[in-house]
Amino acid sequence: MINEVIINRLDELIGDYDTPFFNYLLYSYDLSLNECELIIEELKSDIDSNKFVSDNIVATLDDYFNRRVTSLEKQDKIEYLSKLLQKDSPFYIKCLKKYDLSDEDVNLIYSRVESKIYDDNISDFEIKRYLEYYFDNSVKQVSYLNELDNIVGRDYDTLLISRVKKKYPILQDRDIVGIIFNIHGEIIEAKEFKKGIKHEFKRQCLLKSEEKKAKCRLNLNKFVEGSGDSFSKLIEFKKLSKKDGMIIVSQIEEDISKGLIQPEWIDSVFITKCFNDYNERE
Repeated sequence: MINEVIINRLDELIGDYDTPFFNYLLYSYDLSLNECELIIEELKSDIDSNKFVSDNIVATLDDYFNRRVTSLEKQDKIEYLSKLLQKDSPFYIKCLKKYDLSDEDVNLIYSRVESKIYDDNISDFEIKRYLEYYFDNSVKQVSYLNELDNIVGRDYDTLLISRVKKKYPILQDRDIVGIIFNIHGEIIEAKEFKKGIKHEFKRQCLLKSEEKKAKCRLNLNKFVEGSGDSFSKLIEFKKLSKKDGMIIVSQIEEDISKGLIQPEWIDSVFITKCFNDYNERE
């Protein structure tokens, strides 16, 4: 019943495609009469199948027309993209031919720009800009990947990795592997590395080290301040003063700052061991 009411309201607004409101839609969106009829039929079909949930039929018509216009714009831009990538097009000859990319690379770049059109409805100017960027970066990718291979070596055994592990002892083998895979993914996604891959590797190692140290501090703080009175009870059980407890925490924090503790180590067993070690020393 509700669907019939909505369709009747729609018929009142549209009439025989001759009402003032329909003329407003026709000229506002610059569509052909045939396109408009298709949109109306699509809306009626959605109403019949209960896909339509709004009671504001006027706003919904605007939405359907706008969606159709956007879809047509994207189709036009996809065609424009294809023309730009034709090897005899003036743009290709002037701006892209010099990169001498393989058909496989060109197809990959086409897919990336096509996704930009579908996702963001980028302008014609942006289509050209992205093409030039991706073509230029595709050449750089080879250099980037070679540089990354030099960092990895045969089996993550290069001098650079050894130095990084010494500088950031909190980094484990899996962290290094993760950083390498992350950079590799960024290369494939056409990210530009103005300072080179070696610099980026060192930068990400530093960030990962600081991230893990922050996680250590968070885990320690949760135990000391966020676990009720368990920390105080441990101090009491070990026959230590509150000052002793804070000294032990300071020692743990110092080891964290040096990168000597992994985040997952910090639990009640670890803290208890630290208390035992302190007692033995004292």
